[in-house]
Amino acid sequence: MIRTTSKFLLAALLLLLACAKQETEDIDLLFAYEYFPLEIGQERVYQLDSIIFDPIPGGIGVDTFSWQLRERIVDTLRSSSGTLRYLIERSERANDTLPWITQAIWTASRTQTQAFRTEDNLRFVKMNFPLREGDRWDANIFIDKDLKVEIAGEQVEIFKGWESEILNLSENVELEGQNFENVLSIQIADNENLIEYRYGLEQYAADIGLIYKELWVLDTQCEFCCNNDFELCDNLEWEQKAEAGFILRQQLLD
Repeated sequence: MIRTTSKFLLAALLLLLACAKQETEDIDLLFAYEYFPLEIGQERVYQLDSIIFDPIPGGIGVDTFSWQLRERIVDTLRSSSGTLRYLIERSERANDTLPWITQAIWTASRTQTQAFRTEDNLRFVKMNFPLREGDRWDANIFIDKDLKVEIAGEQVEIFKGWESEILNLSENVELEGQNFENVLSIQIADNENLIEYRYGLEQYAADIGLIYKELWVLDTQCEFCCNNDFELCDNLEWEQKAEAGFILRQQLLD
């Protein structure tokens, strides 16, 4: 009788622990979705600043640009597989005194296990759920890694060597006087050799989405900075030796 009772108590305890674990996993999973909110009417305004490196006769031209970007979720549609996609209207202006000009429509979607974003017909896997620090994945699995994009007249392999990794789930971030807690930080690229540098970081806040993005895509042949002296070139900062590519920073304003 005692043995039977012990078995019953053990089974009940295991069932209770399993339920508690499942409940915890469900809570974590639902919380993770909040980093990638999707709702019609959602609107975000960003400040963008870029530096473009452009080979010109006798050297490298360095051009800087600043502008504002507004993203609004304006509608939804169903894909052929039945996935609900949210249509993102992207508008730009040089400063806050000018009217918005619509430039493109991108899409975003989310399943139980992944979040996607399609930008200029390039589909990215932005997140895997549930989110865990240290998790890695190929965010560009749907993109040709050897794809070349024209930047200031130069063909650049932007996506070479990319790999996403969750760096932090609870970082505190301050942007332009705004404080964000429990920020999700995802490194989308960190690949460097003597002539190529790919680095990217994206940060997300719960119930807001993307609050900050930084992307470095730079190439060099060490010609203009160092007269092909690769040892000298290797010791320089990328801003000093870049001969093609760009640096982009995007941060939330509103």
